Amino acid sequence: MENNQVMKEKVIAKLPSPERRRKGPYALIECFQKIPCNPCYTSCKFGAVKEFNDINDLPEIDYDKCTGCGLCQAVCPGLAIFVIDETYSNEKSLIKIPYEYLPVPSVGDIVKGYDRDGNHVSDVEVKQVRKFKNNTHLVNVAVEKKLEHDLRGIAVRTESRDGEWKPESNKLGECIVCRCEDISMEEIKNQIALGKTTVKEIKLATRGSMGPCQGKTCLPIILKELSKATGKSIEELESPNYRQPIKPVKIGKLVD
Repeated sequence: MENNQVMKEKVIAKLPSPERRRKGPYALIECFQKIPCNPCYTSCKFGAVKEFNDINDLPEIDYDKCTGCGLCQAVCPGLAIFVIDETYSNEKSLIKIPYEYLPVPSVGDIVKGYDRDGNHVSDVEVKQVRKFKNNTHLVNVAVEKKLEHDLRGIAVRTESRDGEWKPESNKLGECIVCRCEDISMEEIKNQIALGKTTVKEIKLATRGSMGPCQGKTCLPIILKELSKATGKSIEELESPNYRQPIKPVKIGKLVD
C-alpha cells in the first residue's frame, strides 16, 4: 500500500487550476485503483464527475461544474473523496472529511487529525457536521494550509482518568475491513482465534476478498492480521487464486 507522501504527490498532480481553487470548494477523488465502482458519477447532480466509458475507469472531475457539495463523498464506498476549500481564510483551509465512527463529533469540538498512514499531524476544530441516513457523515474541519493535502482522517477526543488523550473505544463502532462484503475487523480476528491461519480459510469463512474489488482493500489488512497471529511474513502467506473474468464484462462478450 502506498504511503502518505506518494499519495500526496499523486493528489497534488491532479489538483484543479489555481484560478479554480480561488473560486471556492472543490472535490478531490483519491481513487487510483481500477475497480468496478461508479457511485461518484451516478450521485453527482451537476455532471461534474465525467461519464465512465468502463465501470473500471478511474473517476475524473470537470471542475467547471464541481460545486464541492459533497454528495459524491457520502456514497463513496472507499471513503476516497475529500472536499477542500482554500478560500476559508488566509491561514486555514476547510476540509470536508467522510466519517463513519461513533460518536459523531459536534461543531466546536477539537479532534485529532491524521494523515493517510495514521500519523497525527494536528489537532483541528470541527466547523460543520452533515449527517446522512447511510451513516457516512461529512465533517468539516479547519486546518493550516500547509497540511491541507496531508490531513485525511480524524478521531474524537476523550479524556482518561489521568488526563491524557485517548481515542474512543472501538466498541462504539465497528471497524470495517471489507466494504464490498461488509466484514468487520472483529469477524476477521474471531476467525483467526478459531484457528484459521490462511487467507483461503478466512475467505471461505467470511467471504473476505470475494467482493467486486477482489480484495484490493481488505486483502492487505487480512494478510497483516494473519502475519501478526502466525509469526509468518506477509510474503510467506499465500494469497487466494482469482478466477476469470478479473473484471466485469458484458454478457455479449462471453458469447463472442
